[in-house]
Amino acid sequence: MTTNDPAGDSAAVPDNSAHAARAMSFGAVADAYDAGRPTFPVEALIWILGPGRGLQVLDLGAGTGKLAAVAAGLGHDVIAVDPSQEMLEVCRRRTGIDTMVGAAESIPLAHASVDAVIVGQAFHWFDHTRALPEIARVLRPNGVLGLLWNNADTVVPWVRRLFQVMQGDGFGGIDRFDPAPILEQSNLFTMIEQARFRHWHDLDRNGLRQLARSHSRVAVLKETRREQVLDQIDLIYEHTARPPEPLRMPYFTGCFRTHPSEFANYRRTLDGPVAPHL
Repeated sequence: MTTNDPAGDSAAVPDNSAHAARAMSFGAVADAYDAGRPTFPVEALIWILGPGRGLQVLDLGAGTGKLAAVAAGLGHDVIAVDPSQEMLEVCRRRTGIDTMVGAAESIPLAHASVDAVIVGQAFHWFDHTRALPEIARVLRPNGVLGLLWNNADTVVPWVRRLFQVMQGDGFGGIDRFDPAPILEQSNLFTMIEQARFRHWHDLDRNGLRQLARSHSRVAVLKETRREQVLDQIDLIYEHTARPPEPLRMPYFTGCFRTHPSEFANYRRTLDGPVAPHL
């Protein structure tokens, strides 16, 4: 990882046991993740997938299926893949989504079997050396890879305080994870396009607590310390919210769009047979 992101779990962390613990922490807080995390703007997914319907879409690192649900709502055939059985159990409560346990580094799908791979809030957790060839393998020649991050707008003072409490010493300002250098160095994808979309996520007191619980830096804390953090989250809610109106968390969704390169398409033909369109 190359950056600290106060708005999510994309903070820079070394490739060690602490990083592994954070990466694997989401299954234990699957319900909190689903309750507290925002969805993704429809406009962002249309920008990535186009205005049509009926694409075969893989949501990789799908978690509880928030991004997959948006794709399904746009009329696409969606399969959600995630290493956490607990997260996928929540995803299965949504309609129009197939699920499979699997990892980005070993995708359980055939060569050239999907029109699009979308990744929401997860790409920074992947082992990119292994994951990018797998993504290129399952994409069809004219397919699209879309990466999305919901980043809270920490220019807003109460939002900044919230993430300072959640991330503690790990709070590092407003830098964002940039996947472009990783994609470019792989030679497997074309020029990267970028876009950003504004949206809001309405939260009540419990929703704000669930948002905090869903972040990996909070999830891996010992119970006593976690409860102290959540008490501070309650204070932020009390000083900021005006019930019965919801507390509106402002987000920017950063999006990256790219396609398999000619090199990736050539490699795929050598590696194995191409899956037929369904």
